[in-house]
Amino acid sequence: MSRGFPSPWCSPHPRPGPVAPLPGQWGPPPEQDLPDPRRSANGSGRRNRRTTADMKRTPLWMTVVGVLAVAVLAGVCAAGGYIMFTHPGPTGSAGTAASAQPKPRDISSRAVDAAPLTEAEVFPKPTVPPGYQLLKTQAGDCAPAAVGEPTKVLATAGCTQLVRATLVSADKVFVVTAGLLNLATQAGAQQANDALGTAVGAQKGRFTGFDAGGPSTVFAKAATQLGWDARGHFLGYCVVARVDGKPLDGTDPAAKKVIDDLVEKYLLGTVVQARTTPVSPSARASHK
Repeated sequence: MSRGFPSPWCSPHPRPGPVAPLPGQWGPPPEQDLPDPRRSANGSGRRNRRTTADMKRTPLWMTVVGVLAVAVLAGVCAAGGYIMFTHPGPTGSAGTAASAQPKPRDISSRAVDAAPLTEAEVFPKPTVPPGYQLLKTQAGDCAPAAVGEPTKVLATAGCTQLVRATLVSADKVFVVTAGLLNLATQAGAQQANDALGTAVGAQKGRFTGFDAGGPSTVFAKAATQLGWDARGHFLGYCVVARVDGKPLDGTDPAAKKVIDDLVEKYLLGTVVQARTTPVSPSARASHK
């Protein structure tokens, strides 16, 4: 929270402007017959006294400028004080408002984030942005997600649940299986993330496509491209194939965009993010 401070021109002892003449009713100071220190040694010389007429010779504009200068200084100090007290720090009303915002939920483990995944949570609509058409969803244990070494990696990470769906890209070029895996801990999810790279890179297994009929039958015969990533105690993954069955060699930029759309932006960036962001009381009230 930003804070304002009084202007540096507001010195505790501001320099005054020219002194205005004394009010007329006060009159000039009474003359006193005191020795004049400037009198010459032989006693000659005249007393140098300032008369009322002399005082009246002070130009009017200097008096006005002096009064205005004092008024401007007082105004600047007042403005500085206003900024100071209307922008409170953490202990003021603004700090109180900030602290009233709901704290992000902890998704570092299934122990603190115990609610199971559901098909309605992960795939609530018939399309997934930006235009992937949903063919079929499936929820269950983790066994159907992979074959070979990755199956052991997921078991070691405490995987208990899989929610996945098969989709077709908006341009009908790609058929995709995308899913979320519910693992025990964030640390285990990260370890699985790394171990899967080793296993798949060594061709010791892979994630599998979900055959939902129609164009997804291509999963049984086409070369696919895989992508996955972890956040919290979840791991999102994606299996991409071309509808026409042509092989993917891992360098197709369009296939990489599909993985980014569905793993990074949707499964982790939207679905998992929603678990970490509680609905505030004001937002909940606005939807009633």
